[in-house]
Amino acid sequence: MRKIQRAPVEVFNIAFLDIISCAFGAVVMLVLLAKNGTEDTERGPSNVSVLIDQVLQAQVDVETLKGALSDKLQELKAAQSKTASVTEQKDNLDSSIPRAQQTINQLKDKASSLRNEIRQATAMLNTPNPTDTPDDDVGGIPTDAEYVIFAIDNSGSMSSGSGWNRVITVVNDILKNHPKMKGFQIMSADGSFMFSSRAGQWLDDRQTMRDTAMSQMKSFKGGASQPEAGILKAIKLYKNTKGRVSLYVFGDDYQRPNLDQIVSQITQANQGANGQPVIRIHGVGFSRSNGNAQRFSAFMQAVAKRNRGAFIGQYF
Repeated sequence: MRKIQRAPVEVFNIAFLDIISCAFGAVVMLVLLAKNGTEDTERGPSNVSVLIDQVLQAQVDVETLKGALSDKLQELKAAQSKTASVTEQKDNLDSSIPRAQQTINQLKDKASSLRNEIRQATAMLNTPNPTDTPDDDVGGIPTDAEYVIFAIDNSGSMSSGSGWNRVITVVNDILKNHPKMKGFQIMSADGSFMFSSRAGQWLDDRQTMRDTAMSQMKSFKGGASQPEAGILKAIKLYKNTKGRVSLYVFGDDYQRPNLDQIVSQITQANQGANGQPVIRIHGVGFSRSNGNAQRFSAFMQAVAKRNRGAFIGQYF
C-alpha cells in the first residue's frame, strides 16, 4: 500500500505570528491601563472631597427646600381654614336673612297690633264711665263736690313744653265748673303739696286764691309718676271732711305692675263706715301721639269705677 506524502508544516511561522499578536495586545492593554491609572490619580482625594462637599450642600439645600415646602403647606392649610370659616360665616348670614325677615314681619305685626290698642285706648279715654247718676255733671263727671283735690303728675313727660299749660287750663276749668265748691287743694301725684304750709288744710275758694294757684302751678314741676301715693295721702288727710269731696288724678303714664293690688288698697282706704266710698275719685288722662297713656287709663278707670268716679281723656 502506497503511503501518501504530505508537505511539511511551517511551525515557526505560525508561532511567530501568535507571539507577535499577543505582544501587541499586551502593549495595548498596558497603554489602556496606564491611561486609566492617570485619570484615577487625577481624581484623587481632593476631587472626592469636593464631591462630598457638593453632596452635603445638596442635602442642606434639600432640607431647606423641605422647610420652605412645609411653611407653604402650613400657609395653604391656614388659607383653606380661613376660606372654610368665611364660607361658614357666609352660610350663617345667608341662613339668618330669612330669620331676620321673619322677625321684621313679626315686629310689624306687633306694631300694627299696638296701634290698634292705642286707638282703642284713645277711644276709651274719651268715653266717660260714671258709676252712678250725679246730681250735676259736666262731660260725665259729677260737679256737686264742695271740696276738690288735684293730684297731678308733674314729672317731665307731663310738665315739659306747652303741654303743661294745657294741664293748668284743665285744672282751672274744673274749678270753674264746681258751683258749690268751698275749698280746694293741689298736690303732686307722689303726694307733695304745692302749698306745703297748707298740707292737710283747704285753700279758700276765692278768685284771688285761684289766680295765685294757677300762677304757682307754672313752676310746680319735677315730681314722680306715682299716682297711688298721692291718692292714698289725699284719702288719709281729707277722708273725714264734712261735705262732699272729689279727687281728680291727672296723669299720662303708669308703670307699676301690681295694678289690681293697688286698686284694692285704694278702694279699701276710701271705704266709709257704711262700706261705700267716701271721696269720689276721678281720672283725667293726657295722651300724646308718641306717648303711652294706656296703662294709666286702665289704672284710673279701675279706681274710678270702684270709687263713684269717672274717667275722661285729654290730648296735649
